[in-house]
Amino acid sequence: MTKCLIIGSGIVGLITAYELKKSGCDVTIIDKQKPGQASMSAAGILFPLEPWENKKYMQDLCIAGHNEYNKFFKNFTSLEKEKIGYEKKSILLFGEKLDLARKWYKERKDVKSKYTNEMLNTLEKSIKQKYEKFLQIPDISIINPRKFSFFLKNLLLKDGVKFSNEEIDKLDKFLKKKNSNLYDFIIVSAGTWSNSILDKKNIKMKPIKGQLLHIKTNKKLINNILIYKNYYIVQREDNEIVVGATLEDVGFDTDLTESGKNFLEESLSDLLLERVEISNLEQTFGFRPYADKNEPYVSLDPNNKKIIYNFGHYRYGILTAIPSAQIVKRLVS
Repeated sequence: MTKCLIIGSGIVGLITAYELKKSGCDVTIIDKQKPGQASMSAAGILFPLEPWENKKYMQDLCIAGHNEYNKFFKNFTSLEKEKIGYEKKSILLFGEKLDLARKWYKERKDVKSKYTNEMLNTLEKSIKQKYEKFLQIPDISIINPRKFSFFLKNLLLKDGVKFSNEEIDKLDKFLKKKNSNLYDFIIVSAGTWSNSILDKKNIKMKPIKGQLLHIKTNKKLINNILIYKNYYIVQREDNEIVVGATLEDVGFDTDLTESGKNFLEESLSDLLLERVEISNLEQTFGFRPYADKNEPYVSLDPNNKKIIYNFGHYRYGILTAIPSAQIVKRLVS
């Protein structure tokens, strides 16, 4: 039986473990969560928000992720869907990027979309009347990433995947230890911390901090996923509105900034017709891995075929987790 060690217990690492276990591998995960793990601060929208900004390979990977998650959730029970905060919504895209979006969706025949030349508040009653013309992308899956991560861990534990809290600061040091020989493959899936573990000068990757607002409202205000300018707004079944995300090139700065909070709050007030009655507000952040080629690193180490990279992506790490894990599975087999 092929033995695999996965360094990193974010959703990318957990999905990779799921795919490898399904193919018959013996899997161990290094579960060493750090403050700012990207999976713990994400909206869980399983579709690319602005796909036209990416190259075709990345676009295809994102659409593959969308399709693979639909297959993954197909046999989930209602209770399982509730546990992970699963819902189906439409994306409503409007504003200055509408023309770019219309062009991309018109060319992309494998994705449904509908252009509406009407005021947005004919569909979303809580939105101010000044917004007209929008594009609707139906049947988009969303999950609560925190709940999904917890669900995946329990699923993997039941399937015999082992979790270890061993500290691996540098992979070179770990490879010199006898217990490293227990594994046929080592998959580095530690997100933005992956490069510091590998210490490879040829990998250009840095942390991008994204801040989100989680706002509990007293009633349901938004039914769909709203994409406007450079942010998104989605409201979950428990009336939590998630607004995000800022993208800040500030290294591993763990401070929650007032400017980030103000930007997200103003984004919400720009759109909504009425003042939001807030029962709770939480501000979170996550470090996302930004690579120079703007696509996930999923490949064998050129100098050691035992090591596989699977780092995730600074915007679409969760979305592309399944197709990336399937690439890893092919590399292992």
